[in-house]
Amino acid sequence: MFHLARQKLTDENHYKIEKTRRKQIPEPLHFNRERNLPIATIFGKRGFFVFPSVQSYDMFKRTNFNLSVLDADGVGVPLFHIVQNYNIIGQIVGKSSNFTIFRYVLQRAQDPPLYTKCKVICEDKAFRLCKIPFCEIYSQLSFRDTKYEFFYPSRSQSVNNYQMVRQNNFRDLDVCLNGMNFRWHVKVLSDHYRLTYLDENPPSNNQTNTQKQSQRKTDSPDFVLGHYKRDYSNLLPRSIAKASNLIIGENSRHDCLGISSVPELTEMLACQGALVEYLEHIERRNN
Repeated sequence: MFHLARQKLTDENHYKIEKTRRKQIPEPLHFNRERNLPIATIFGKRGFFVFPSVQSYDMFKRTNFNLSVLDADGVGVPLFHIVQNYNIIGQIVGKSSNFTIFRYVLQRAQDPPLYTKCKVICEDKAFRLCKIPFCEIYSQLSFRDTKYEFFYPSRSQSVNNYQMVRQNNFRDLDVCLNGMNFRWHVKVLSDHYRLTYLDENPPSNNQTNTQKQSQRKTDSPDFVLGHYKRDYSNLLPRSIAKASNLIIGENSRHDCLGISSVPELTEMLACQGALVEYLEHIERRNN
C-alpha cells in the first residue's frame, strides 16, 4: 500500500526504497517495487557485470554463458558489462570514452542483427543473445569538479546524454536527468551510497567552494530511490564473485527478473550505479 506521507527509513530498513504518490514527487518516481541488481566480477574478464535480478545472478553462477536454452525473459544473463578504456591520447583530445557500458539483448533467432557492432554471445533455435555498445562515459576534469558525460549512441529516445558531476574533495555525485535532480550521497568512511531525489536545485557553479560545502551539509535527502552498497560475502577468490548490490525503485511487475523487462529509467540509473562501482574500485586500487 502506498503512503501519502513521506516514509521514514529506519535503521532496520535503510536499504529499502521509499514508495509514495505524494504530488511533490514526479510521477516516474512513483514506485511499487525494488529491483536488486547484483554487480559482479567474472574471472578472466575485465570490468564489472550488472545483473537484472538476484535470481538472474544465481542462475548465471551455475551456467555462466554456457546456455543450451535461452530464457524468453532473459533470465540468467547479465544486463550490463562496464569496462574502463585505456586510450590515453584519445581521452585527452576527447575522442575516446573513459568507460564503455555494453548491454546484453535477447533477439528472436529469425531477427536480423541489431547493429554492425553487435556481437553474438550464444543462440538456440528460438533466441539469440547479443552484446551491443550501449553507453559511453567521458570524463572532464577541472580545478572545481569532474564531469562524467553519459552518451547513449544507439538510443532513439529524447534523452541520450546527461552529466554526473563530482565536486573536488567530495564523493557525492550530482545528476540532472529528465529535468529531475538526483544525488548519489555517501557519508565519510562509508561505501553505502543513497540515490536521492532533490526538491531543490544542486549547487550552482557560480557558488564558492565554501558555499557549496555549506549547502551540502544543510541539504537533507527528501526521497530515496536507490542504494549502492559494497558486498563483502565473497572475500575468497571465485570465478564469479559479487562485488556490490545496486537497489533501485521502479514501477513494474514483481516477476520481471530478466534483461527483457527492465524499464528505461532503471537502465539509466543502473548505468550510473555501474560507474559508482568503478570509481570506488579505482579509489581502492589507488590507495
